[in-house]
Amino acid sequence: MIPDEFNFRLEIFQLNLILILWYIKNSNLKKKYIESIISFFIKDLESLLREAGESDASVPRKIRKLVENFYGRLAVYSEQFDLIIEKRKNELEEKLQQNFLHEKIKFKKFEDYVKENILYFETLKTDDFLDLKFDFVTKK
Repeated sequence: MIPDEFNFRLEIFQLNLILILWYIKNSNLKKKYIESIISFFIKDLESLLREAGESDASVPRKIRKLVENFYGRLAVYSEQFDLIIEKRKNELEEKLQQNFLHEKIKFKKFEDYVKENILYFETLKTDDFLDLKFDFVTKK
């Protein structure tokens, strides 16, 4: 469904991370978890870039761009997730198309997959989340 390339893997990872952050924001969990997870994600990005052979001089610039993109996606996807839960008109498919630029992706199926996960996380119990007794819904 999604090409197995670095940029697409990063997009999928970010999308899943945003789903988790959205869940935390909408649950009764402490908001400090959000900051900690984002901080860990940024540090991990930095390590990933260095391991990929980026020069020390280019890492801060690339991190800044990746972080800007991430926060933009966080705002846009979170808004779309809320609209889906509220059963209001949303533009999730269009937003996915903006970030996953590839002509072979079947965006309607991809949107359905994301929506299934949104609905799953909406009903996830806090204790199950904290005990890591959850998984992302996968397409059959």
